[in-house]
Amino acid sequence: MPVATHHDVAVAAAPGAWRSRLALGAILLLAGLLRTLWLSQNGYGRTYYAAGVRSMLESWHNFFFNAFDPAGFVSLDKPPVALWLQVASAKVVGFNGIAMLLPQVLEGLIAIVLVYALVRRSFGELAGLLAALFLALTPISVAVDRSNNTDSCLVMVLLVAVWAFMRALETGRTGYLLASMACVGLGFNVKMGAALVLVPAMAATYLVAPQPRAWLRKIGSFGAGGGLLIIVALSWAAVYDLVPAASRPYVGSTTHNSMLELALLHNGLARFVGPARGPEAAGSEDPVSIAEPPARPRLWDDTPVGVLRLLRPYQAAQVGWLLPLALASLLLGAVRHRQGRLSASEGCALMLWGGWLLGYWIVFSYAGGVFHTYYLAALAPPVAALAGIAVAHLWVQSRSRLLPLSIVLAVAWMAWLSAGYVEWRPQHWSAWLCAGAISIGLVAGLCLSWSAWGKPPPWRGRLIEQAALASALAALLAMPAAWSLSVVLVRPNVAAPSANLAALMRPAAEASEQAARAKRAEQRRGKLVAFLRAHHGNERYILGVPNALQAAPIIVATGVAVMAMGGYLGRDPILTPADLQRLAEQGELRFVMIGGASLVQADAHQQAIAQWVRANGRLVDRSLWFPALRRSTPAATTTGVPARFIVERAELYDIRPSPGSAEPPR
Repeated sequence: MPVATHHDVAVAAAPGAWRSRLALGAILLLAGLLRTLWLSQNGYGRTYYAAGVRSMLESWHNFFFNAFDPAGFVSLDKPPVALWLQVASAKVVGFNGIAMLLPQVLEGLIAIVLVYALVRRSFGELAGLLAALFLALTPISVAVDRSNNTDSCLVMVLLVAVWAFMRALETGRTGYLLASMACVGLGFNVKMGAALVLVPAMAATYLVAPQPRAWLRKIGSFGAGGGLLIIVALSWAAVYDLVPAASRPYVGSTTHNSMLELALLHNGLARFVGPARGPEAAGSEDPVSIAEPPARPRLWDDTPVGVLRLLRPYQAAQVGWLLPLALASLLLGAVRHRQGRLSASEGCALMLWGGWLLGYWIVFSYAGGVFHTYYLAALAPPVAALAGIAVAHLWVQSRSRLLPLSIVLAVAWMAWLSAGYVEWRPQHWSAWLCAGAISIGLVAGLCLSWSAWGKPPPWRGRLIEQAALASALAALLAMPAAWSLSVVLVRPNVAAPSANLAALMRPAAEASEQAARAKRAEQRRGKLVAFLRAHHGNERYILGVPNALQAAPIIVATGVAVMAMGGYLGRDPILTPADLQRLAEQGELRFVMIGGASLVQADAHQQAIAQWVRANGRLVDRSLWFPALRRSTPAATTTGVPARFIVERAELYDIRPSPGSAEPPR
């Protein structure tokens, strides 16, 4: 296999060193602005995770066991590494919304630098800069990096693993391979099985890479790396399960109180097996917004599974604007390989990026369990890298007929994705933006075709060609940039962040209603907490609620111990009525709320708890803890689908066996 054809690209395409650094700095500045402007509007992000961070700040015990609540009653249903970084941030700058979101912003910027470095290493400066720019503007990356979800950390860790893996291929050193596998194992402790999708691509690349090693030795080295991956991946879960259940939190979202069960079932097979249905988002994860479900998009993506799932406009608009260029990169690589003009470094890089794209594309397309749109952030690095490689290669070979053809196909794809989200009226800005981008892209493609087809106009020159390519790229990036701005200028659903051009067209009245709704929720929570504190004695828990959706905002706002009796969804079999009675008799829990907001229908276990509370507790006068506020009609979501989540009238009960003089008035 020929060596170092990428040097020709680097020499021909790369600007001077100072211009390269300046360009990378400008890209990072743009990415930083998209990820930080008006970031405070996202509050604490997903309060479920923020509550866990506040609880982990309370003690090293809570920190290690990933506790959801300050008392360490139940754990978060995610592994701890990404959340530990948020804890470190809160420790440095204090517990606030910015501290929750800042780690993901930094992780997103690091990911951009890593993509630049990885692509530049094999394909030259121009390809690296373009890949970094494409990732910086990918809508779902912007949305996720502005949230406190763990996907930003997963992408960063996987890119570090790829860097070590490429070094292993270049140097032949087993140490780099082991480091790469250890990073994937670390990724397992960021988002469990989602990190392992990259491994088949790494294995295939390693086995076919041209190295002076026998196949058996390659298999042995990768097997050793796989063993290290398993050790790193399962170390924390194994230690967690080995600790007696009475000395640690119950493992959230499990039936048998096992972290390995969480990894293999809830965060494993359950994500890929079963109907594509799931709980719906409450938007404002607020336990006292029980009188009115807020208008928010769904928490999960219920698009039918299959090969076309990620090609539908809404899903493809999150990450796939440059997909035609990414596929062109793989096609060009295959052609150059047959012609013997692909270097070993380029071939391995293309195989790894293509394997990354293919692996996650297949998994996300056929995931039959609960699927969230923000998972697509894992596809952003390979799409950006491959698109950058394609444009750089086609540009160096300026007479290639594939460059204008690829641009025209990408413009057509952009038009298809945009058609259903643009207000096609002469006076609307979105129509002008889309029509202008399409027109400029087609004209730029036409200009470039003059060179490609051997009919250069008399004014042909490199400057004109560069202007045409720059115009084409600007046109192709106009709509992705607009989608990215939709999560910058408008507060998204923080529980399930995704971009949506329609958000930029939302009436001001709807935004005002959302602000009013949030204010009413805060008032309700404030009155509830004031009542609980006024009647709180030495109980370990200030309140017991059915699920983490109701507990999280109180923990975030106050730092007090609230018991999520059924874990995240309320269905964890943590407590029985007998356990609840024992807690009441021992003075650890006095007030219990039943009903309220929920993401799922109550099951038999929840109903048994509620029946015991109603039979043995004393109903607290609602006016003492719930203010009388005007109930408004929920607005429609920006997608046109009304927000739906399960709301049952909340009731507060005093379950203390002997209330005595401290019994609250009725």
